[in-house]
Amino acid sequence: MKVLITGASGFTGNQLINLLSAQGDISIVGVAREPGARFSHLNPVSWVPGDILNKDAIAKTVSLVNPDAIIHLAGANHGSLLDLLTTNVTGTQNILDAALKGNPDCRILIISSSAVYGYAGENAIAEDQPLKPLTEYGLSKTTQDNLCQMYHKTRNCHVAIARPFNLIGPDQPASFVCGKIVQQVIEIEHGRRSSLDLMEIQSRRDFIDVRDVVSAYWALISHKKFREDCAGNAFNIGSGRATPVSTVIDLLQEITGKEYPLHLPASSTSISVPSQKSDNSRINRITGWMPRISLKESLSDMLNASRKKINA
Repeated sequence: MKVLITGASGFTGNQLINLLSAQGDISIVGVAREPGARFSHLNPVSWVPGDILNKDAIAKTVSLVNPDAIIHLAGANHGSLLDLLTTNVTGTQNILDAALKGNPDCRILIISSSAVYGYAGENAIAEDQPLKPLTEYGLSKTTQDNLCQMYHKTRNCHVAIARPFNLIGPDQPASFVCGKIVQQVIEIEHGRRSSLDLMEIQSRRDFIDVRDVVSAYWALISHKKFREDCAGNAFNIGSGRATPVSTVIDLLQEITGKEYPLHLPASSTSISVPSQKSDNSRINRITGWMPRISLKESLSDMLNASRKKINA
């Protein structure tokens, strides 16, 4: 199978490449705006230039590669509403159009987000839950989801949607809450700060290791009956547990054997989504996938990866 991955050089892309390269019979093609030496560590990957916002260029890229499957990781998670809609919706439409033109039988997995649900209460969220985003990012992902459903129904596009919850894992950037906490722990260890500085620790999130997430992506895109069982459907990918941010700190203190002073704002922070947890029944029923990496193991691996990077 030849798999084309957009956003292949990012946090999730690195882990997806690690997984696919271990399969042995997969040809991996990574799309990047400036492929070159800075991606040389990502092997065995063939890099091709491509910008998802350049409709003609991405169509040419997909035509030249002629993939059997596309995993569309590229996207934006911050910026103005216009920027988010342009990248996450128009960019996705360009991918879908390119695939339909180049190979109508191509399997496509579009990566959405649990942000499409907003706050859905305390129960586990299933895919049929109404989409009520509470952020501009969530709104852009909801529009992306609707676009994919339209392409499936009106153009017979073989596209499925993955909705991962809160990603964690080695090399996660500090723009994510666990990445931020781990970075601050490392800074405390090196004497560059004295406390953890966070906005809040009470929200409960469904933390899922990125390595489990990419195994779910592969379980979907490689499913023997993808067209019948996956195309046209959305799939939640989470741990199935709502864990307070405070528990992340407790686990890190348990791992390191140290206590970290905590600094929070004097006034309480409004939390638009106080809790989320995934119902993984659909993906488990169709592919057999289930998460395997515990939160404590993820955090331990994140610490080790950060320490290794500093020592290097």
